[in-house]
Amino acid sequence: MLGMKRSIALLLLLFCSSAFALKPTIDLGPDLDKDEYLNTSSIVGSAVDFYKGQSELSKARVSVNIDSIDKCSQGTNTRDQFVDQISYFTQLMIKDTRAFVGMVGSSYGTSDNDANYFPTSLIRHPLCLVSKSTLKKTLRNIPSQNTIDKLNILANSVNTLRMDVIKGDMKAKVELLNLWSRFFSCLAYTESLSSADSRSSHNVANKYAPAGYRKPAGVEFYEDPYQPAVSRLNIGTYQFTPNRNGNIAPCILAWNQMHANDRACLIPAGKSQSELITILGSSFQSFNAFCGVHKLIETFAIQVNTSKKSATHPSNFENGRLLDSERRCVSPYFQAGLAYNHFGPFQNSTGDNLEALVSCTLHDQN
Repeated sequence: MLGMKRSIALLLLLFCSSAFALKPTIDLGPDLDKDEYLNTSSIVGSAVDFYKGQSELSKARVSVNIDSIDKCSQGTNTRDQFVDQISYFTQLMIKDTRAFVGMVGSSYGTSDNDANYFPTSLIRHPLCLVSKSTLKKTLRNIPSQNTIDKLNILANSVNTLRMDVIKGDMKAKVELLNLWSRFFSCLAYTESLSSADSRSSHNVANKYAPAGYRKPAGVEFYEDPYQPAVSRLNIGTYQFTPNRNGNIAPCILAWNQMHANDRACLIPAGKSQSELITILGSSFQSFNAFCGVHKLIETFAIQVNTSKKSATHPSNFENGRLLDSERRCVSPYFQAGLAYNHFGPFQNSTGDNLEALVSCTLHDQN
C-alpha cells in the first residue's frame, strides 16, 4: 500500500512538472544573423536622433572608466553607440528569454520557481489591442483616443510581422527587430537621453560618484525626491537604481545566465552600491540597455503566467476563464503594481509620455 502511494505521488509530481514545463508549439523560425543588429542600429539610431533633433543614440562614445562590463559579449564589434547596445539586446530578446521574476511571483499570481514559466520574448506572443475600456483596467492615466489609435497601429504592425515570421518570412523578422529597436530607442529618449548631460545630472553624479568614477557623456543621474532613499537614485539610459535587491535583480540573474561561461562578466551577489553605480553608469551602457529591454520580457512573463485577473490583459479571458499561456496576448501598458512594470511612459505616468513614446516609434513608419 505504501509503495502504491509513493508511485501515485511520483506520477503526480511528474505530471505537475511536465505541466509547468510546457514548451511552445509555435515555431518562430531560425535566428537572425548574429550581426544583423548593426544594420538595424545604423537605420534606427539616425532616424530617431533626427526625429528628436539630437544625436544621443548614434554618437560614438568613449570609455572614461574601467567599464569591464561593457566589454562582455562584444566579439569583434565594439558597440560604442547607445543604439548599438539597444539593438543588440533587442535582437537577443527576439528569442525566448528567461524572465527570472520568480522572486516577485507571489505578488503577481505567478510561480516562485523560474523554471515553471512559459517562455516569453519580444515576439513569442502577440500584442493586445487596447481601448479606453481595457486601459481602465490596466492604467490610472488613460491616454487620449488619438494615442490609443496609435497604440493599436503599433500592435497591428507587430502582430502582422509576427504572423509573417511564423510563416517563415525572415525579412519580417528583420523588420520586427527594426521596429522594436525603434521602440526602445524612443523609450531611451523619453527616459533619459534628452537631459542626460544637464547641470542637474552632473550634480547628482558628483554627489553619488564612487572614488575615481567620472560620469560618462550621455549617462543621466537623477534623484527622485518622491522616492524613499533606497530607490531615490536613478542612473543611465533606462533609469535604474543601484540596489541589487531592487528591480534590477531579475536583470542580474538573466545577465549572469547569458555570461555563465565568462566569469569576468558575472555580477556577483557581493557587489556594493558603488560598484553597481559604475555598472549602471558605464560608458557604453551595456548592462543598462540589457536591463531596459529585459524589463519588457519580465512584464510579459507575468502576464502570460499569472493566475490573477488583474495581472494580465482583459482579452486573455474567455467565458470567464483565463486562456492558457500560449494563447495569451501581452501589453507593455500596465501599472507597476499590476504586472511588474518599470517604465513611467508605459504607465502614461505624466499624462503625455506614452503619447511621446508611441509617436516617436511610429514616425516615418510605413
